[in-house]
Amino acid sequence: MLKHYFLALAVTAATHFVLAIFVYLKGTRKPTNITYALYSLAISWWSSLEAFSIISHDEAAALFLWRLNHIGVIFITIFFVHFVVTLLDEPERLRKRRLILLSYLAGFCFLALDTTGLLIREVVPKFSFRHFINPGPAYFLFFCIWVGWAVYGLALLFKVYARSSGVRRNQLRYFCWSMLVAYAGGAPNFLPTFNIEIPILMPFGTYAIPAYAFFTAYAIVRYRLMDINLAFTRTAVFMAVYVLALGVPLLAALSLQPRLEQLLGPSWWVWLLIAYAALATAAHYANLYFQRFAENRLLAEQRRYQATLRRASDGMTRIRQLPRLLKLTAGILSRAVGLTHVSIYLQDGETKRYVQQVAKGKDGPSGGTSLELDDPLIKYLLVHKNAIVLEEFHIQRQQTEDPGLREVEVSLRHLGAALIIPSFIHDQLLGFVIMGTKRSGQIYTDDDIKVLMTLANQAALAIENARFYEAEKERQAEMFHTAQLASLGTMAGSMSHQINNRFHAESIITGTLRSVWNEADLSGVPDSIKQLVQKTIESLRKVEDDAIRGGDIAKTLLNFSKPGKMERIAFSEVVELAADLAQYRVKFDEIDYEPVLKNPLPPLNGNKNHLAEAFFNLIANAYDAIKKKEEEIKEGHLTLLPGQKYRGKLAISVTTATQNGATWLQAVVHDNGIGIKAEDLPRLFIPFFTTKATAEKGTGLGLYVIKRIVENHGGKIEVNSVSGEGTTFTILLPIIGGAT
Repeated sequence: MLKHYFLALAVTAATHFVLAIFVYLKGTRKPTNITYALYSLAISWWSSLEAFSIISHDEAAALFLWRLNHIGVIFITIFFVHFVVTLLDEPERLRKRRLILLSYLAGFCFLALDTTGLLIREVVPKFSFRHFINPGPAYFLFFCIWVGWAVYGLALLFKVYARSSGVRRNQLRYFCWSMLVAYAGGAPNFLPTFNIEIPILMPFGTYAIPAYAFFTAYAIVRYRLMDINLAFTRTAVFMAVYVLALGVPLLAALSLQPRLEQLLGPSWWVWLLIAYAALATAAHYANLYFQRFAENRLLAEQRRYQATLRRASDGMTRIRQLPRLLKLTAGILSRAVGLTHVSIYLQDGETKRYVQQVAKGKDGPSGGTSLELDDPLIKYLLVHKNAIVLEEFHIQRQQTEDPGLREVEVSLRHLGAALIIPSFIHDQLLGFVIMGTKRSGQIYTDDDIKVLMTLANQAALAIENARFYEAEKERQAEMFHTAQLASLGTMAGSMSHQINNRFHAESIITGTLRSVWNEADLSGVPDSIKQLVQKTIESLRKVEDDAIRGGDIAKTLLNFSKPGKMERIAFSEVVELAADLAQYRVKFDEIDYEPVLKNPLPPLNGNKNHLAEAFFNLIANAYDAIKKKEEEIKEGHLTLLPGQKYRGKLAISVTTATQNGATWLQAVVHDNGIGIKAEDLPRLFIPFFTTKATAEKGTGLGLYVIKRIVENHGGKIEVNSVSGEGTTFTILLPIIGGAT
C-alpha cells in the first residue's frame, strides 16, 4: 500500500510540475495561465514532499517535510479559486477582488501557524505510513476552510457554467468535471490525519489528480477548447493503453518480486526494465492506433467537410471570374461547414476600404458594409496575421488591460463574426472571411482553423489570379478600342480630303446642271419634256444635297476620331455631336425622340469626343433595342394589350442633381425597347459580353467603353431595366466646382 501511495504522489508531482511550466509558457502574461501554473505548482510541491515524508525513517525529518509540504496544501485551493475568478466576466471578477485578497491573507496566517505546533503537532506511525501527522489545535479550522474554499470554487464554476453558452460553456465544462473528480480523489489524503482510512480511495484516488488535471490543461492549450467528448476520449484512450501496457505489468512485478528474484537472480530488475522499454514502445504505437480509430469515429462529419474544403482549395486557382470565385467560396463554406452565415470582404483598390463582396445567410451583416483601413479590427489582423475566434478573444480581452482589444471585439460583434479568417499575400491583407456559428452547435477546432487558413491562402492566390485575368481583359479591350479609334482617325484623316473633294466636285456639277436646266428656255417644248426636265432638276437637287451631307459625315467622323483633350466644355455640345453622328445610323423619324436639356447647363471638365462616343453608343444601343422589340412583336414572341400599338421611344434628359452634398450633371437615357434580362444585368459592363444575337451586331465592348469613359471623367453610371419594357441608363458627371 505504501508503495502505491508513494507512486501516486510521485506521478502527481511530476505531471503537475511539467504542466505548470507548459501552461505558463503558453501565456506568460495571461492571468489564467499564471494562476493555473501556480495551482499546479502548489499541487506538485505538496505531493512531492508528502511522498518523501511518509517514507522517511527519521521522525524529525518527517515532521519538517510535513510542515514544508503544507505550504503547498495551504495555497492549493487559494490558487484554484483565484484561477476560477480569472475566468469570470470583468464586472464579476472585479467584485471578487476583495475576496481573493482576503483568501491570500488567510493563507499567510495559516502559513505562520505552520511553523509552530498549532497546525501540525507531531508525526506518528499510522496505518501503513511510517510517519503521518497528528493535527494541532488550529488544524480542524484550517481543514474546514480548505474544504469550504474548494467547494466554493467548484460551485462558482458550476454556476457560471450553467448560465454560459457556446465555447465558454464548453471550456467551463472541462474545469467543472475534471476538478470535481480531482478533488474527490485527492481529498481523502486528509483522512489519516483524523485517524480515518478508506482503502478503496487510498491511495488509488490520488491518481485522479494528475489524470484529470492533465486532461484539463491538455484540452486548453492543445485543442483550442474543442468538444469535450473528443478530449475525454483521447485522454481515456491514452490512460487505458498505458495503464494496461505499463501499470498492470508494474503492479504484477512488484507483487511477484520474491519469485522474480528466485527465477532471475538479484538483477531481476534489469530484465524488468528491458521488458518495460519494449512495452512502452508497443504502448506508443497502440495509443496512436486507438487514438486515430476513436477520432475517426467521433470526427467523421468534421473530417468530411474538411476534406471538401481541401478539395475546394485545390481547384480555386482554375477559376478566373472573381465574382464566381467569391460566390463559390462562400457557398462551399456555408454548405460544407454548416454555417448560419458567411461573408467575404476584399480590399477596394481605389478607396483602400474592405468592402463586403458576397454574403450567404440571413444572420450576417447587411449588404454593402465596409471597414476603413484604420478600423481596430483591420489593424489587429495586420499585426497578428492569424484567425480570431470570438469567444476566445473575449476571454483574452477580459484578462488584459488593453483598451484596443475592446474596440476589436466591438467590430467582431458588429460583423456577426464567430470566426474571422484573414487572407494575406505576403504582408498585404487582401481580405477576410466572416463566419457565423455552426448550425450543429459545435465549436471551431484547431483542425478547422488550420484547414480554413489553408483555404484562405489558396483563395488569396486565386483572387490575385482572377484580378490579373480581369485586368488583362480590360487592357486587351482598351487596346482594341484604342486601335479602333486610331484606325478610324487614320482612315478619316487620310480619306476625308479625297472624299470631300469628290463630294464637293459632285455638288458643283449637280448645282451647275441644275442651274442650266432652270435657266433653259422651254417655251414651245411639249409638256412631257417639261415634266422630264423638272424631274431631272429635282433629282440633281437631291444628289447635290446628298453630296453636301456626305461631306458633313466625313467631317463628323474626322472630328469624332480626334483624340481630343480634357478641357472646359458645354455638355450640349456633347449631345449635339453624338446626335449628329447617330443620325446616319438611327432613323429618328421612325421613333419618338425627346431630347430635353436644362438651360443653362453647368460646364464640365472633359473630353468632348470621348463623351460624345459614350452617348453615341447609348443612342445606338437604345435604337437596336427598339428595333429588336419590333421584331419580337412582329414574330409573335412579345404580345401587346388589345388595341395597343407600339412605337419606339428614346428620351434623353440632362439636368443637375445633388448627391452626398455635391452637385452633379445627370444625364438619363431611356428607351422602351426590348430591355435586358435580370440575369444579364450584373455582367453588362464586362468586356466582350453582349446581349445581341450575333457578333456582327455587337462586340461586347460598347457598354464597357462607356463605363470606362464615364469613370475616367470621375463619374459613375447605373442601369435599370425590365425585360420586355425598356432600359434606363443614368450617368452622373462632376461639374466644375460642384462634385468632389
